[in-house]
Amino acid sequence: MRVLMIGRSYPESKTGMMGIFEFEQATALKKGGAEMVYLFCDTRSVKSLRKYGYTSLIKNNVPVYGFHLPIGGIFKGLFDRIKKAYFERALKKAIEKEGIPDIIHIHFPLLAINEGILTLLQEYNRPLVATEHWSRIQTKELSKPQEEFLKRIVEETQAFICVGDPLKQSVMELTQTKKDIYVVPNIVSPVFSYQGEKPSSQAFNFVTIGRLVGTKRINLLIDAFTKAFRNDPKVSLTIVGGGPLLRRYKRQIKRLGMEDRIFTPGYLSSQDTARAINNSHAYVSASILETFGVPFIEAMACGKPVIGVRGGALDEYIDSSMGILVEGDNEEDLVEALKMMREDWESYDGKKISETAIEYFGAETVSRQIIDIYKSCL
Repeated sequence: MRVLMIGRSYPESKTGMMGIFEFEQATALKKGGAEMVYLFCDTRSVKSLRKYGYTSLIKNNVPVYGFHLPIGGIFKGLFDRIKKAYFERALKKAIEKEGIPDIIHIHFPLLAINEGILTLLQEYNRPLVATEHWSRIQTKELSKPQEEFLKRIVEETQAFICVGDPLKQSVMELTQTKKDIYVVPNIVSPVFSYQGEKPSSQAFNFVTIGRLVGTKRINLLIDAFTKAFRNDPKVSLTIVGGGPLLRRYKRQIKRLGMEDRIFTPGYLSSQDTARAINNSHAYVSASILETFGVPFIEAMACGKPVIGVRGGALDEYIDSSMGILVEGDNEEDLVEALKMMREDWESYDGKKISETAIEYFGAETVSRQIIDIYKSCL
């Protein structure tokens, strides 16, 4: 089975790892027996993307074709025409070398393609599969044209997938579709694995990971952590990630006098993030918006118990043996959960947590679900 997978970009540290979820899935499907080709046309604005030109390479035995094209922000009509033209160039190069695919699988369709590209792909008369991850769909923050495009994608693809149940519910409400929508989680990268050892640090370390934006509620976490452990110098918090609010959070930490207890290393590679998790005792998030919650499964794959906000896509997986769920935007609830985790941490079975995460989110499990969907479309 030959599959053309379309993502937002090719993930590189210098471009912010955009496309990491898509490319990791392509890699896993390749290992699962599918012949994968990866295609992208990254059109973020020059503020976010400082790279231009054509890319053709092979990574993890997956051929990659695409363009970095920093045109975001220009007039929409012109933007759509330019994106389609460059996308078509990359598509033709991929098909010339790899052949026409049996399946075309589009991730983040509202971001990765446009109306013209969808029509172009349909001309190949191959089944289309779409996987949606985008948080703005879950929060219903779409323009009218975006809503109409979403409806078209849902109805004109042979299979539509969401990465979590809350996202699926929003798609159904926005589109009023009668079509069955699949829920298939993201894959946890094999970089994140159980090491079988307690962290070497004498301090008890919490870690949180994510883009530093308002919905992640890092400010609330900083306040709650300070309230819970100001007088306990043997507890620390590491905030992994970059984003527009990093400076604000650094000022907040300094104002609270917690610079020696709350650390902000910024963005880390997957390998360094895995090391940060394995050097911690527990993962914590105060985020009120997660279409899926990849850092949770990365932490669980490493055998770490987690604290998260109730009402997310992973609720069904986080029981008392895996961690603690709290109410969103409730500082006192979060303070108590942090204290409880600190006190009861040794009661958690790290090996069991890791095994459960791999059972649900490992590459083999998720790949099998997706390949079954492909087969149903052929």
